[in-house]
Amino acid sequence: MPKESDQMPDQKRIGIIGLSAQGSWASISHLPYLQQTNLYKITALQNSTEASAKAAAQKYSLTNVTTFNDASQIAHSSDVDIIAVSVNVPEHYKLAKPALEAGKDVFVEWPLARNLAEAEELVRLAKEMGVKTMVGLQARQNPSVLKAKEIVQSGKLGKILVTTMYGHGAIFGPTVNEGFLYALPVEAGANLLTVPFGHAVDALCFVLGEIEDISATLANLTPELDVISKDGKLAGKTSKTAHDHISITGQLLNGGGIVNVTYAGGVSRTKRDFVWEIVGTEGTLILEGPSNGGHVQMYQPTLKLAKSDLQELEQIKVEETTGFSYNVGRAWDAWANVGLNRGHTVTTFEDALLRHKMIDAIYRSAKNGTRECYV
Repeated sequence: MPKESDQMPDQKRIGIIGLSAQGSWASISHLPYLQQTNLYKITALQNSTEASAKAAAQKYSLTNVTTFNDASQIAHSSDVDIIAVSVNVPEHYKLAKPALEAGKDVFVEWPLARNLAEAEELVRLAKEMGVKTMVGLQARQNPSVLKAKEIVQSGKLGKILVTTMYGHGAIFGPTVNEGFLYALPVEAGANLLTVPFGHAVDALCFVLGEIEDISATLANLTPELDVISKDGKLAGKTSKTAHDHISITGQLLNGGGIVNVTYAGGVSRTKRDFVWEIVGTEGTLILEGPSNGGHVQMYQPTLKLAKSDLQELEQIKVEETTGFSYNVGRAWDAWANVGLNRGHTVTTFEDALLRHKMIDAIYRSAKNGTRECYV
């Protein structure tokens, strides 16, 4: 929550697309924050049907909200200043576009769109309309990531020589839940590369800077998955074209340090779902996540420092996150110009476009066996 010393802007009215009474990312991340802040007020909901929007309003005790079943209707509502799009990735473009065309400020979850072309179109439209934008790359708000950035910028590690990151993305293990079948085609843009890897590598670039001369290997090593139904039973098999293993190498653009990032599907049998080392001439920083911690935008890694003259790792104390709404809430704070003096930043559509360009470069490198640059 904002401190009393922070400048308090006028309350902004938010229309949410994708808040479900059955539970959704919006209900466990955005809603807990928005219901206890004075910076924003939820004034409208839009789902695939108006009945489901009304059910969500009732379940979460949202009074005096207008409900819609069409993106153009909520986009043109006079009761809404900001449209928040929190739905499955394939729907981002078609739901964000009417809001931009209506001149609304727009938030969209990461990835911004299914592919680079759609992301470029949304960025172009936002510029034309002169609206504010934000994308859900909330790992940048993670206190451990912010502290890592502070330590690197302080020079405590010296010149950065190499950084290695390894993670498991939880998705695309040997099974897939029925509700996630939409993500299996690589064209859907909601996969291991774009989501868990995308969030993690964005955190890496936020801390260390962008990467040049990327060489990538992508693999779909488990193209056939067991489908798990909503009641937890085996419901047959299905195939996928999205990749379940990713490896990239490159060099930091601002100093030449070597970068290695590898992500695998599923979870780690050894409970090492996220390990990130930043090695400098004067010290090494180690971030380690809990089980399922490969989603650094959701889970908080521990932070330890190894100095050349110390035998034991020094545990670095950082503020502890409180649920999935913590990082999301700090992003909303920053958009309202609150908390900027504590390192929180606004990640815009243009920032997201750079990450989409990186992902596109990874696809090209893996396909053609080339080194690719995106900056």
